[in-house]
Amino acid sequence: MVKKILLSAVSLGLMVSLSTSSPVAAEAGDTQKIKSLLEQQSEKQMLESNRGLKSKIHLDEKLKSMTKLEDNSFKASSLTASSEYLIEQEPNDDFAYADVLPFEKPIFGQLLPMYDIDFYKIVVPRDGLIGVGGWSNTYAIDLLFGVFEKDGVESSKLQFLGYDYDEDMEIQYYQAKAGTYYVAATDNEFYEDYDDNTEEDLYALVTAFEDNVAPGKPSVNKVDNNDVVVTGKAEANSTVIIKNGSTAIGSAKATSTGTFSVKIAVQKAGTKLTATAKDSSGNISAGTAVTVVDVVAPTKPAVNKVDNNDAMVTGKTEANATVTVKRGTTVLSSVKATSTGAFSAKIAVQKAGTVLTITAKDAAGNVSAGTSMTVADVIAPAKPIIYKVDSNDLKVTGKAEANSTVTVKVGTTTLGYAKATSTGSYSVPIKAQKRGVIITVIAKDKAGNTSAKASLTVVRP
Repeated sequence: MVKKILLSAVSLGLMVSLSTSSPVAAEAGDTQKIKSLLEQQSEKQMLESNRGLKSKIHLDEKLKSMTKLEDNSFKASSLTASSEYLIEQEPNDDFAYADVLPFEKPIFGQLLPMYDIDFYKIVVPRDGLIGVGGWSNTYAIDLLFGVFEKDGVESSKLQFLGYDYDEDMEIQYYQAKAGTYYVAATDNEFYEDYDDNTEEDLYALVTAFEDNVAPGKPSVNKVDNNDVVVTGKAEANSTVIIKNGSTAIGSAKATSTGTFSVKIAVQKAGTKLTATAKDSSGNISAGTAVTVVDVVAPTKPAVNKVDNNDAMVTGKTEANATVTVKRGTTVLSSVKATSTGAFSAKIAVQKAGTVLTITAKDAAGNVSAGTSMTVADVIAPAKPIIYKVDSNDLKVTGKAEANSTVTVKVGTTTLGYAKATSTGSYSVPIKAQKRGVIITVIAKDKAGNTSAKASLTVVRP
């Protein structure tokens, strides 16, 4: 910081002439504090190469582009007006009177009278890296400068990172939170009894800002396997990128309040997505992981026929789903489907006509619509009972399965048929048959199952 620097520059222009009005002295306490802080700056370390400041090279390029050098040294009396530079405006010897110093616009000033301190106000738009370059055109100025919070307050908002030299310019680096800060500059002549500065002796300062702070991780709302957008909140105006693995599946710019809505194709349940936010400076946040939730119920199970002999219900459903078989509200069985979706659920044999309901529930708890299955009747009625028939009888009576259809035959000739009652009694009208004729009786249920034949010989009265 105490290195004397000689600078020569291209035609530097004045927007206004150097002011020679009497400076307004800073309050004694504040002045002494800033002098002390500036002296401390001179003892701080150079920037270490291993600090990993990615944005340092960008700041260096910005600062160098504003300090192109050539052989002829400049003096205040030789400066001409230019819109590219600013000139110190006195009084600026306290925080309250600080000149406004925009980023990337050099300002030239004098350090007169002895012990003069000049203040410049800079506004940091968001958290990031500040670079301040300083140099002079004379050995008479041993330039000390630094960045401070107002009134010399020290806090975690502003962190000095170190300094470096680029040709004849000293560059200081600070990590700063968004806010207003002040650059103070003076001649390191606190221990001297005389001032060798003249009005031709100038110093120059230039500042640059680089956003090197990544946005915070986005907050992401739940994503399910029906969704075609991913929503949430991120840094205002940042670009939010949604990835499936290493594949970007959508991106969109967040609003000025940080809300975002990124269009995506519907993703499978269980898919892991990552959301990151990239700001206008290219800083990328850490990723927020979100797993696609399953909210889609399985389709209705396909169920094979179930009859009144079966002790198993079989079929196909969503892979690994849990299949439940119910009769009314009674659970008869529950079993997990295989990885191919096949299932086989053990049940007690059910009566023909019983209505079963089969559902599938996936790992997320989504339950399918029910598949109804009526237990089929595949059991033939028992062989009918025939009461005595003589050659005078005009009907055949007996017992068969309830509500079955009873048919009476002689050989292949049907003599008659009738429906059994709900208690199984039947009475089939016939013509009188001769003694010794053999009649047969069968019962057929409503499912079409036919019993074995019952035979009886017609007798005399």
